[in-house]
Amino acid sequence: MRAPLYAGNVAEIPLPDHVTSRRRDGLREVLLHRSVAVIGDDRVEIRAARSTIVLPLAGLALSAAAGYLMVARMGELPFWALVLMLLAMIFLVPLSGMSLVNSIVGAHVVVDRAKNSVTWQQGYLGMGVGTKEVAPFEKVDHLEVTVEGGEPDRWQDLSDDLRQFELSLVKASGKRLRIARVPVPAFGETDGMDRTLAVGQAISAITGAPIRLPEGWEMVEIDTTTGEIVTPGHGGKPPAGTEKETHGRGS
Repeated sequence: MRAPLYAGNVAEIPLPDHVTSRRRDGLREVLLHRSVAVIGDDRVEIRAARSTIVLPLAGLALSAAAGYLMVARMGELPFWALVLMLLAMIFLVPLSGMSLVNSIVGAHVVVDRAKNSVTWQQGYLGMGVGTKEVAPFEKVDHLEVTVEGGEPDRWQDLSDDLRQFELSLVKASGKRLRIARVPVPAFGETDGMDRTLAVGQAISAITGAPIRLPEGWEMVEIDTTTGEIVTPGHGGKPPAGTEKETHGRGS
C-alpha cells in the first residue's frame, strides 16, 4: 500500500503532460474510455466524453425529420407508416433528450471534498444526476489499480494485444466500486497506467486514501528536464524547484 504523495493538495500533483490537458477555467482533463476525468483542487468528476453527444443529437435529428414528414405528407403516407414513425418518436425523443443532458452536464462519479464523499450517479437513463452509491471518505480503505491482458493466453501461451487498466475504490467493508477504465494497446500500457494513475492520484489527494498498484508496477517521479527518476528528499518529496511528473513504471 502506498500513501498519497500530495495528500490534500491536488494542484501540487505533477501529472504527465501527455495524458492531461489544461482547460480555460484552470481545471485539468484526462481522457479515459468513452469518458473524461475533470480534475479540480476540491473535486474530481468522471464525465461522458464529448463524442457521446453525437448519438443523442442524431436521434433528435431523426425524430425531427420524422415529425416533419408526418405533418408534410400526412395524407400521402399509409396509416401503418404513420403509426411506426409515431412509436419511434415516442421512444427516441425522451431517450435522446436524457442522453444529451447526460453527455453535456451529467457525471458518472463525483469526488467532492466539500461533501466528504465519493458519489456514483445513475448514468445513462438517470441523466447522470441521480445517486446510485455513496462512499464517505472515512469508509474508504484504499484505491486500487488493476490491469487485465498481461497474463499468457492458456491456449497459445501469448499475452493479449490489449491491456485494460481499471481504477477501483475499495471500502472498509471490502466492497469494490469501479471508478474508471482505460483500455490501451499492449505497446501503450505505460500510457494506460499514466492515465489511470493520474486520476487515482487526484482522488487520493482529496480522499486521503492510499493507492495500490498491480504487481510489477511502481509509482515514480521523473524530472521533465533530464528524464531521470527523481530521488525523494526529506519529507518524502523530491527536492524543491524540480520540474517533475508522476508516472507508473512496470518491471
